[in-house]
Amino acid sequence: MGARFPFPSFPRGWFVIGFPEDIAPGQVKTFRYFAQDIVVFRTESGVLSAVDKVCPHLGAHLGGGHVKGECLRCPFHDWGFRTDGVCVDVPYAPKIPPKAAVKTWHIREQNGVILAWYCPKGEAPAYEVPVLEEEGWTGNKTVRWVVRSHPQEVAENTVDCSHLGPVHHVGRTDVLSVEQEGHFMRVVLHMEASGAPIDMPDEFNDVQLDVKLYGIGHIVSSTTVLTSDMRTRQRIYPTPIDEDTIAIFGVSNIKKMADEGYTSEIEDIFYKAFLVDFPKDFPIWENKAYLDKPMLAGGDGPIGRYRRWCRQFYDYPEAAAAQPTAAPASAAAQPTTALGKLKGWLRTLAQAPAANSNGGSNGHDSNNNDAGLDAHLIDLGPRKPRAVAVTGKFASVGDYFETLERRFNPAAAGDLQAVIQWVLTGDKACAYFAEIKGGSVQRVAGTHPAPTITIEMSAEDYLLMINGELNGARAFSTGRGRLRGPVRLAMKMQRLFPLEAAV
Repeated sequence: MGARFPFPSFPRGWFVIGFPEDIAPGQVKTFRYFAQDIVVFRTESGVLSAVDKVCPHLGAHLGGGHVKGECLRCPFHDWGFRTDGVCVDVPYAPKIPPKAAVKTWHIREQNGVILAWYCPKGEAPAYEVPVLEEEGWTGNKTVRWVVRSHPQEVAENTVDCSHLGPVHHVGRTDVLSVEQEGHFMRVVLHMEASGAPIDMPDEFNDVQLDVKLYGIGHIVSSTTVLTSDMRTRQRIYPTPIDEDTIAIFGVSNIKKMADEGYTSEIEDIFYKAFLVDFPKDFPIWENKAYLDKPMLAGGDGPIGRYRRWCRQFYDYPEAAAAQPTAAPASAAAQPTTALGKLKGWLRTLAQAPAANSNGGSNGHDSNNNDAGLDAHLIDLGPRKPRAVAVTGKFASVGDYFETLERRFNPAAAGDLQAVIQWVLTGDKACAYFAEIKGGSVQRVAGTHPAPTITIEMSAEDYLLMINGELNGARAFSTGRGRLRGPVRLAMKMQRLFPLEAAV
């Protein structure tokens, strides 16, 4: 690797090199990843293959070739290679050389991405990545970025809890669990997240983030907004282009909700938030140094455990991998029996910093640079309920509408021109619309022929919502209410008609 990152090679594992739609049937493209050209082609019947660039005949670049039927044809002498790399046709020769073949890459097409297995030693895949559930989820919304960084830095961000506040509008973060098994790592976080990235700056939501890593290049981040029952899934695939540059493939989905139109708008909001919020880390990654021995503090997250887990994906020189750790003076006296090993392990455990320690360890010891790196939580005590502004309770939905014009906030409306309509059902059924224009509002009983937005739900549920006993987003995501029109305008209603200014 380059001087910036102290790794012996690119990491082994499954990495995304493209989206299926990048390669049409009968097409050949050259992708550059892992500091080399990869020739990717799709046969006329749709079978995908990836091969090394060099034709074994006289060294032509196969990326300049073309597809004919089920073969890739070399641009130099028209040799034909099957998807398994074997040469099956030399047009001008009566016999094909018996070893004529080009090296192929192990590839998979699943969940809307093309995965390629990379190993610096050329070994076969050591594991597979699971196929994700697609039933009940929206289709893929995708993006590709190019950043000066390394895949390990990107995945490390998922366990770096202390950057979430300064960079991503997140309040308190608790690490609920950390799981590691072979190539798999999982971190579950509970966060208080600002609604600013999704156009709700006045709200904080309880969010559970479930991050699963399948190697360094395959990150699945599932988010559950606990306050509204919304579920989203962002997949992040960092792939090395060369020693200093990576491509980051992003895929966004949300769990479908009862209202198809509402689902579509929420999907768009979360995707645009992904495009804005995730890249906030890019300038930091591009300009930061990778510190092999970081000075960590309590609350940073399980960075030490993550980095130790990452070592399995590299082939470190044996001398470095077997570097001795200074042993305590009494270690030599310990017998090498099972009981002795158990006592040694218990001694090590007793000397290690507690997981919730807020002590003075800087996360680095001169003899063992992993010491203290698991002190990833600050003991902040039990989570306290968030303070909520005290508002007057509405006795009925009629009270809400009668005070609507008095509570209107012209500053929040600005130059907005819109018609907001309510159609409430049940024993207290009623219909109103409010026409906002020129910094003023006029409330009218009945329905409007062309409203900008219509809120439909039972009067009983709407009363619960305006009195803070039913979360509005939860009502719409679970089908207790229906929204016709732009969700962003509905999100703005608390600022247009502040509840705390009531009666």
